Amino acid sequence: MASARVNFSVGLFMTAGLILATLAIIWLGMTSFLSKGELYVTYFDESVQGLGVDSPVKYRGVPVGRVQAIRIAPDYHLIEVVILVDDEHTGDEKRFADTVASLSNVGITGAMFVEIDKQNARSMNLSPKLTFTPEHTVIASKPSEIKKLFREIEEIAMKIQSIDFKGISDQALTVFATANKVMTDAQFGAISADIRTLLASINTAANPKRLESIAKNMDQTVIASRTLMDRATEDLTRMDAILAQLQATLDTNRPHIDTTLGALATTALKADAFMTQSHATMFEMQATIKELQDRLAVTAENLEQTSSNLNSLITNAKDQPSLLIFGQPKPPRKVEE
Repeated sequence: MASARVNFSVGLFMTAGLILATLAIIWLGMTSFLSKGELYVTYFDESVQGLGVDSPVKYRGVPVGRVQAIRIAPDYHLIEVVILVDDEHTGDEKRFADTVASLSNVGITGAMFVEIDKQNARSMNLSPKLTFTPEHTVIASKPSEIKKLFREIEEIAMKIQSIDFKGISDQALTVFATANKVMTDAQFGAISADIRTLLASINTAANPKRLESIAKNMDQTVIASRTLMDRATEDLTRMDAILAQLQATLDTNRPHIDTTLGALATTALKADAFMTQSHATMFEMQATIKELQDRLAVTAENLEQTSSNLNSLITNAKDQPSLLIFGQPKPPRKVEE
């Protein structure tokens, strides 16, 4: 008699538990089915690998809905992502007017979600242009951080490839050849030899012994003075000719000299601009790599915390499996508006 009563109690308890569980499942399903929400659509000009139906949609990290559909846009170029925003975040048409959507990754697992944030001056013109009429309200989009990084690296490589290294080298060789020609045409060696000859003649004419001999004999002095004056006149005439030749040489080669100096200045400016651009490019790459390292560190920390929570849940389920059915749910988390 006692055994039948125990069996009846256990059966009644199990039946009541199954009925309650069935009612809870039906209630949750009906709540999700009757929840309408509001549909929005956004378009991405990149791969959406890792994004799937029911992927979360977050506004500055706060869940506001989920992805309802992913398909190719009517222009067969963009990817159309339909977003269902929860009822509690709908009602105001201007709530998502000045926002922009982008793809973000969940840790290092490869899964993606849609991140919505306020627009700024840098993201205003990044949304792709539409050539068709969308079915739902459109949320502007911008490229993901990974695509932006690869695009910046590609632009840097294109800028480096666009530099005409061969033209700069040829121009420098032309400048050096022109300078060498100008130095050769100037004939500085011949001018220097003439000046040395002139100085030697003047030194010979002003010999102290000759002056002493001239002082002893007035006649010889007069004759020597006339000879000296004649030689000095010839030397001065020769010096004038040398100076005129030097001036003519400088006037003739002045265009080449001006061209050479201008080419040297242009080459120096181009080299300085190239070095400045190279330093700026290196600083941008260092900043981008540091930002990626910080994000990877945060992602690794989030993945480690998730793994720890999952291990704790498995341990609790193994020790007390009844908590999975009869445990009290956690209180709902408050979402700040």
